[in-house]
Amino acid sequence: MNIFIVDDSRLARQELKQQLSQYSKITVIGEAENIEQAIDLILNVKVDLLLLDIDLPDGTGFDLLEQLTDVPQVIFVTAFNDYAIKSFEYNALDYLLKPVRQERLKHALDKVKLDIENTVLDVNQRIFIKDRNECYFVALADIYAFEAMGNYTRLHLQKAKPAIYKPISAVADRLDCKVFFRASRSWIINTQFILMIEPIPNGALEVTLANQCVVVISKRQAVEFKKHWSL
Repeated sequence: MNIFIVDDSRLARQELKQQLSQYSKITVIGEAENIEQAIDLILNVKVDLLLLDIDLPDGTGFDLLEQLTDVPQVIFVTAFNDYAIKSFEYNALDYLLKPVRQERLKHALDKVKLDIENTVLDVNQRIFIKDRNECYFVALADIYAFEAMGNYTRLHLQKAKPAIYKPISAVADRLDCKVFFRASRSWIINTQFILMIEPIPNGALEVTLANQCVVVISKRQAVEFKKHWSL
């Protein structure tokens, strides 16, 4: 597991590295003391987990996540307990208060392992979604489509369109490719809800879903679609 630490305190970073050194399957691949430095470094490495402070010299940990194009899993490590609820709006795996106890860190890291090992979700599994003040608990099978919105992904339900703070590439990794299809960089569709497919001049396909949402399957993905869903 590749871990990147973002904290403006050198002492705090050293302490975390010391605690993490006890785990043979964990590698601290980088560290940063502010947002600007973190973004420059994270772009060049594969990060499985961010250990992220909230109060940074040039903004907050939330500001950093907003600027990343591909957001890894996150555990917040902070001296403040005021942002715990907000942290879970960013899909944080855990929220640790400094000083971090070894057993508490281990408990948080165990969540990461489970999340990595169980990547693909069953299509009938229900998932919890919180978008601002609204909460939803829906089966994946009932989601018509996923739409990219930068670092967010909008879920198209029958009567609502909530958004989650996770890029569409990360969402795609959790979905069953026998049901969900990546129509383009911006869309994933539930093939069970396809009502109509029409070719369009540039070699792409225009799909109408059961909720009347119209999605274009790009020319490149149209080739893949025909390959997987043809006799």
